[in-house]
Amino acid sequence: MHSPTRQNKMLSSKECRLEMSHRRERRSDRRYSELEELEHRYYKELRNEVVRIHGAGKYLRCPYCQDHARREYDVRELERHASRIARESKSASFKDKARHLGLLKYLDWYGHGKGKSSQSNKREIVSESGEIASMKEGIAPEMDDLCIEPGEIITKSADIGMVRKDSVKSHGRILKQGLQSPSHAAMRQSTQKSDDEPIVWPWMAIVANLPVEKKNGRYAGESGRKLREELVTQGYNPIKVHPLWDFQGHSGFAIAEFNKDWEGFKDAMAFEKAFEMDHHGKRDWYAKGHKGDKLYGWLARGEEYWGRGLVGKHLQKNGDLKTVSDIQNEDRRKDKSLMCNLTNELESKKKKCEEIKKNISKTEIFMGNIMVQKEEMVKSYNEEMKKMQDNASKKLRQISEEHKRSKSELEAQREALKLREKGLRQRQALNESEKKKLDNQKKMNEMAILQQKKADQQMLNLVEEQKRQKQLLHKKIIELEAKLDQKQALELQIQRMKGAIEVMKYITDEGDKEDEKKLESVEEELRDKLEELDGLESLNQALIIKERRTNDELQEARKQLIKCLKDSRANICVKRMGELDGKPFVKAANMKYGGENVTVKAMELCSLWEDYLRDPSWHPYKVVMDGGNPKEVLDENDEKLKELKTELGDEVYETVTTALHEMNEYNPSGRYPVPELWNSNEKRKGSLKEGIEHLLKQWKNHKAKRRRN
Repeated sequence: MHSPTRQNKMLSSKECRLEMSHRRERRSDRRYSELEELEHRYYKELRNEVVRIHGAGKYLRCPYCQDHARREYDVRELERHASRIARESKSASFKDKARHLGLLKYLDWYGHGKGKSSQSNKREIVSESGEIASMKEGIAPEMDDLCIEPGEIITKSADIGMVRKDSVKSHGRILKQGLQSPSHAAMRQSTQKSDDEPIVWPWMAIVANLPVEKKNGRYAGESGRKLREELVTQGYNPIKVHPLWDFQGHSGFAIAEFNKDWEGFKDAMAFEKAFEMDHHGKRDWYAKGHKGDKLYGWLARGEEYWGRGLVGKHLQKNGDLKTVSDIQNEDRRKDKSLMCNLTNELESKKKKCEEIKKNISKTEIFMGNIMVQKEEMVKSYNEEMKKMQDNASKKLRQISEEHKRSKSELEAQREALKLREKGLRQRQALNESEKKKLDNQKKMNEMAILQQKKADQQMLNLVEEQKRQKQLLHKKIIELEAKLDQKQALELQIQRMKGAIEVMKYITDEGDKEDEKKLESVEEELRDKLEELDGLESLNQALIIKERRTNDELQEARKQLIKCLKDSRANICVKRMGELDGKPFVKAANMKYGGENVTVKAMELCSLWEDYLRDPSWHPYKVVMDGGNPKEVLDENDEKLKELKTELGDEVYETVTTALHEMNEYNPSGRYPVPELWNSNEKRKGSLKEGIEHLLKQWKNHKAKRRRN
């Protein structure tokens, strides 16, 4: 059977392990989301050529590996290199893995775009200066004219049309068109033909024709929060609405951003359908000359993404152009990778769990052997102690018998000497030698008696010493048993802590130095906390002892103060808590009976209710729940109290209930009035400070009177 302390320790260790597992799960989820964000950020840096991939010919260098012997790879080898660093390397840091994941995503995007473009056209990557790498045909348009993202794959033979800028009038302002012309859209569709139309991800929609007005030379409009609330009430559930602003103020356009999941895609498609059904979609926006005052809305696609205006810049900055199949494939790839990782991790954890179970069973066997050894040791120790006690009692009996025998012999000798002395005195003719001999024998007898007394005292001291040694031995037995229990508990706790630390070591990723440092800091903190707890416990015990002594001194001082102020009639006085006031009984008896015997009747009633108050069987209280805590309140439906209120009135009822409350608070077990320091003005229990101040005040007044006299 385990003791309650051990069970509590086992429960607390289980709770600690559960809490640590929950923390590890939350930490892994948070790290996974951080990895996705960093992957997307490094992918955009590569796509926007903030970070460039250098190389010669078809061979490329990894932009994130800065070692001296930098290798050159072709595209497939570079993909394998990025995949190995991101998914298999144990020594790579968290950021290195995120960078190589972004590189892998960029290579997938580049290869996907390359596969979908026309095979008959030659392709080149746009350089940082904005020139197209095909110099044979002499085409060198500027980046601003083409509205091309750095890293975008285009064809040499593409029919590059000019961007048309429309001006749209909305509520008095000429709005600069933030979208591309149909000719530009046709050019984009010719370069990226696919059965699956590219859409901006995260899902975004364009809201046009927002009402604006000109104030102080700038255009102003409503915030995105109000528009978002309106769209939410209509059931589209956008997470953000970004109004687009330029140097002239509000542009009249806004971008509604939806959730990244498929529910967000469903809401975005419903948003576009609703505006198309209302003839306020994208086609109606371009077809109508007069826009009216209603809103227009449609889903952001490739035409809007590649636009040069505010809409295109916002979409390029905050989103990517993907097809639905790309997003589905990427989700499947992530789910498959996550499932593989989780499966492998689960298998490793199962193996480690089996090893830990084996260690636990070994520990249980070891503890069972220790318990058997302990029982044998205790049994042998008890047998030895019993033998020692039997021998000690046997020796004590022998000493006692010898003492009695010697005492009886000495008494007999004393009596014989007395008789002999008496005979010698009766004789008249005694010689001097016999008298000296008799005196000598008397002295020897007295010395023998003295020695006997000393022997008696020594025997008593020996008995006391044996008793004291027996008590010390018993205490030592108890201490040894406690130390043995403490040692076993400590060994068990050490085994459990080793098991817990072993579990933590297996759970943390191998090679992650940050987790190892955290584990070491947790162990160091555990040791510091244990030392601090020992110090606090000793300090707490010392403070408790000191507080008890101080409390005893205060209680003694309070008793002396109550004795001094027993006959005081001032504000600070002594009140007998639970004692009835006779004045209300006199008034009630006068009103009920009248006549000459009112005082006698009042005394009888008061005495009767004093007996009721002292009766321990009468307890007119009930327990109610107050805020989840049980509370004892007066039971107003008690028969005696109801009868008292009916016959003698409210004033007597208040007096009796007040005395009942005081007795229940100050002396519920004895049920008799007790003296207590009382503040008459504030109708409350007086403090020790108030009583001392009142006593000092009386002493000063008395001293001043003596001086005047």
